Amino acid sequence: MPAKDGVSKYANKRTDFNKVSTMTLPADTLNQRSPYELMQLGELTFRFVTDQQIHYTVGFYKDTIFMDDGAYHFFIDNSEHEHGSYDSKILEVVTVILEEFFGQEPTVMLYICDSTDKRQAARDRLYHLWFYDYARSHEMTLFSDSVSFKSVNYYAGILMRHDHPLHDMILSYYQDFLKHVPQLYAPRDK
Repeated sequence: MPAKDGVSKYANKRTDFNKVSTMTLPADTLNQRSPYELMQLGELTFRFVTDQQIHYTVGFYKDTIFMDDGAYHFFIDNSEHEHGSYDSKILEVVTVILEEFFGQEPTVMLYICDSTDKRQAARDRLYHLWFYDYARSHEMTLFSDSVSFKSVNYYAGILMRHDHPLHDMILSYYQDFLKHVPQLYAPRDK
């Protein structure tokens, strides 16, 4: 995605923080610990079906805006928009995936809560609960915040290991990057 007007200054600040070999998350490895069977859709993307027959797609895609290499956006999608009762196994699936993801070379996980249905604040609360517990028990840094743009609040966060070799620099750049999230990720006016 090319930088929008007013953001090119930030894009020029980007730094190649670290070179990371191709990230892989094999379903056979994840399925040894996952409470739901994960079907691999791509190198970093999976589908699973809950006990309530709700279909989820979960995974990561490579970031090309914040860092040149080594950062991935996390997503979980219920494209059918079905809702069931609380299911703790979904968190278990996410935890298994995160453990494998962060067990590889130093990486950075980003998330931006979808705002298309105006439920981004609820997503942020859920992600914060999930990722806060994970970060606390795995020596990770979680930083999340919201920014407002055209009367819409955008919620975003970053999760990385405390021992990432460029931890402090990445966190500082992320705080600056957050100011530009709406311009970078907001749907374009038609």
